[in-house]
Amino acid sequence: MDDSPGARGRAALRAGRRPRPFRRGEHLITAGTPSDEVLLIESGLVKVVLPTGAAREPITGLYGPGDLLGEIGVTSGAPRSAHVIALVAGAAWHVAGSQFLVLRDENPAVRRLVDETWRKRQRNADENQLRQMRAGATRVAMCLLSWASEFGTEIDAGLELRGVSQQDLAHAVAMSVKTIEPFLHVLRARGLLKTSRLCYRLPDPDGLGHFIATTDGMN
Repeated sequence: MDDSPGARGRAALRAGRRPRPFRRGEHLITAGTPSDEVLLIESGLVKVVLPTGAAREPITGLYGPGDLLGEIGVTSGAPRSAHVIALVAGAAWHVAGSQFLVLRDENPAVRRLVDETWRKRQRNADENQLRQMRAGATRVAMCLLSWASEFGTEIDAGLELRGVSQQDLAHAVAMSVKTIEPFLHVLRARGLLKTSRLCYRLPDPDGLGHFIATTDGMN
């Protein structure tokens, strides 16, 4: 049993509450609305989308079981700055903002969880920045390998990531759906990727990592 401070912080947020189910496509958080609660993902998969008003709204990351969302808005008192939209049906614990602030101030484990959450966000931001420096199939491969490693399931010797559309992938790598199709074809032709509706299979994650490391994909 995990007895780390982060796990104890999650247990404190769950205490006395029941998770609420959500469906694919449901907005768990909507940009511009009051920041009145935090979410702790119990199951499923969600994406965070920045509403720019452009045709391609950036996806800043995926989040799954154990991830804390919405705490920055509650802490700052500012309205929501992004959408949180479900990719895979699941459930989340909803904690009122006022209760979260009390727990954060009084419970060291909750404070540790918040610190861990912010460090993870910074790592994700750094990875996103490095990924945008790569071009073509390399950038797409980096995104797929990162997501499948964290949120995918093991299949045979590989990984499978479900719930992500080609449009989601395109928006995450700052490209159009039309632009990434040739890059997906390159990965499929090399035996590094298999695709079906809302599903990406990586039959050889180590091979994909080697492709990323050895391909001259710098701009």
